[in-house]
Amino acid sequence: MSHEVRRLIAIGVSILTLMLIWAGFGAASASANTCASYANQAAAQRAHDTVDADHDGIYCESLPCPCSSAKGGGGGTGGGTTHATPKRPKLGRPHALGPWTKHTNCHARGTLPDARCTPGSVYPKATRSVICRSGYSQAVRNVPESVKNGVYAAYGISSHSPGRYEVDHLVPLEAGGSNSTANLFPQRASPHPGFHEKDQLENAVHARVCDGRLHLGDAQRRIARDWTRLYVDLGL
Repeated sequence: MSHEVRRLIAIGVSILTLMLIWAGFGAASASANTCASYANQAAAQRAHDTVDADHDGIYCESLPCPCSSAKGGGGGTGGGTTHATPKRPKLGRPHALGPWTKHTNCHARGTLPDARCTPGSVYPKATRSVICRSGYSQAVRNVPESVKNGVYAAYGISSHSPGRYEVDHLVPLEAGGSNSTANLFPQRASPHPGFHEKDQLENAVHARVCDGRLHLGDAQRRIARDWTRLYVDLGL
């Protein structure tokens, strides 16, 4: 092979490499959306360009329904590849993180719950190795509408406009939180930080716990005590 032929081949390889780099840059730029960019979970699932916090193939599970159980989209009406809910692990009886002394006449403290009504609650067997498995949150999420309505009633909320509140887990499922009403409260969207910002915190805590940067028990206690302080401390 002549020197000139080798030179032309080297130039061609360099051009191809640059094209692949630019293609990858364009794809990354196109995937810069967040859950807040979508009106509901099904829309986020169809786009599948946000963060899948618990790596179960379902994007933006915190968004309101309509929902989709299809990887890559489908809006829950067919299309895409459906996948079954993972089997729920044995987690033990929920354990409250503080005195649970009230069940009615609860009063939120700004964006924080009434500590006597919602002290936070965790599953004792939801260890780091368990919560970091793909699909964990989907397998354990279980808060019926009747329970949500009871949480609103406990906090004296008889009606509210769409998007103003969501019944939130104080200690998030992806950090070992339970579905007990000791761990549920009506979380406002505003003032900030509200439930959208808490979603960011939950994703960040899960990532840091699973990669070893944050101790699970410490994270649970700090969230239960004042999740907004941890939000600030993590620089979110």
